Amino acid sequence: MEYIQTILFQIPASRLEEASAGGGLLAELDEHRQFLKGQAGFRDIRITRSINNEGNILVMTETRWSDDGSLVRYETNEPNAATIVRKHDAVLVPGSLQVLDMEALRTESSFKHGDEATDARARTILPIAIPFAVLAFALLAIYGLSRVYLEIRGDGAVALATGLAIGVMIFALYFAANPKAPGWQIGAVVALLAVSLAGGTVWAVANEDEVHEEAGVEEPGGGGEPGGGEAPSGSPEPGAGGLVLSMKDNFFEFDGEQNPAITVTAGEETVFEAPNEGAAIHNVHVAIADDFDTCSPDGNDPCTDPDTVRGGQDSTLTITLEAGEYKFQCDFHPTEMTGTFIAE
Repeated sequence: MEYIQTILFQIPASRLEEASAGGGLLAELDEHRQFLKGQAGFRDIRITRSINNEGNILVMTETRWSDDGSLVRYETNEPNAATIVRKHDAVLVPGSLQVLDMEALRTESSFKHGDEATDARARTILPIAIPFAVLAFALLAIYGLSRVYLEIRGDGAVALATGLAIGVMIFALYFAANPKAPGWQIGAVVALLAVSLAGGTVWAVANEDEVHEEAGVEEPGGGGEPGGGEAPSGSPEPGAGGLVLSMKDNFFEFDGEQNPAITVTAGEETVFEAPNEGAAIHNVHVAIADDFDTCSPDGNDPCTDPDTVRGGQDSTLTITLEAGEYKFQCDFHPTEMTGTFIAE
């Protein structure tokens, strides 16, 4: 089914050359073709004229549309073929202009060979290609976002998730309000998302490699601490049965107890070995106040060193707590991995 706007008008043969010259009526209608290619629902434009070179020459301009809504939007906005013709009223035979809206009734026999091939591809290839394309994009989004979120700690991950949600809502509202939006707009949005996800994934992987390299560097003559420095006061020697707070997927374990309550001496520095025995990224973050502040090994809220501990990596947690109870958590799994330090 097609919807057609047909414009009929006559030009005196004596003025045909003027209408065909650059800037003339027929030339401007032909140039209008480029504008139409960017309009939603546009299919084709045809400009034909009678072949007699004497008297009046009949010209017919047809614009073809996939649906009536697209045709109506075209007719009610400028430029359109009718307004172009009226602008050149001086070269028309007076009273010859007619504008008709018609609906083309198409049967199977009226399809061209090219149309049949296109229709066959649409019925066989698209139903298979579209689901695979959507699946590939979804996998890219899941993988890319998960890698990015793992590299962004604290409020940064929340801000990113909020921004993405708002962006999705804005695009959804726009396309819901413009169901006939041109394909290039949809393609531009998809391309922007794909490039952003790919760039974020590359950044996350590169950043992860840098962290691994830093974690694996040890100076010659090193002791229990990376870089060969002396272990802090109170830090247990490896293998000497010191305090070990293990991080697993997804819980803490201390002395066989999951998500434990651990008693330490108030006012005294206590050092825990904190190995990541799981596959996911973890850390131990202690809240000095009621709410968790920024995690830092040397900050007010103690944290493992390093503050992002990857699967199989070792870390240490150094705390000096006044008497009281203090919550601790994994910033990457704050609802599953929790515990309490009791300083007395």
